[in-house]
Amino acid sequence: MNTDDIIKVLNGKGKVIAIRTDTVYGLVCNALDELAVNKIYDIKNREKKKPLSIFVKDFTEVSKYADIEGISETTKKLMSKYWPGALTIVFKKKNNTLKHLLYGFDSIGIRIPNDKELLKILNKVDFPLAQTSCNISGEKEYTSAKEIETALGDKIDLIVDGGVVINSKPSTIVSVEHGEPIVLRAGDIKI
Repeated sequence: MNTDDIIKVLNGKGKVIAIRTDTVYGLVCNALDELAVNKIYDIKNREKKKPLSIFVKDFTEVSKYADIEGISETTKKLMSKYWPGALTIVFKKKNNTLKHLLYGFDSIGIRIPNDKELLKILNKVDFPLAQTSCNISGEKEYTSAKEIETALGDKIDLIVDGGVVINSKPSTIVSVEHGEPIVLRAGDIKI
């Protein structure tokens, strides 16, 4: 399956795909499509009090969704060193950004992935990708397209087979909402 075929699915209303990322298999959709975002919550059986993060293609895109004025030098260094990569940074959100994705939260998690296919997709679309790990909430992540097909195949619009994920770890999540970075979840990047 080529990038253009994947993008055709993502451009469809309410469409969700499973795709390998630079960390684990993830569920992704057009973050501006409320129907697709709600579908991710339904697929995962995820509580809406847990907001989704987004993938963006570059630093310029971050400022569309996050309030980055006055971020610390430490945060700038983290962004420079670990993006693209396995670091999700939680910022104060910008105005009424993606309300259907954040369910009342004043913050937004953003990551620039270090995956060639995801970056190709992000560079060809005009929206960020809502994203979360591919699993039922509270259970372990699926490590292959075959596992995803068996568990969730009838609920997902497209499964992109990226091979088996071995020793995968989710992204490290750091909050910078209140100034200096605070680690919320240890992941692929060591504290």
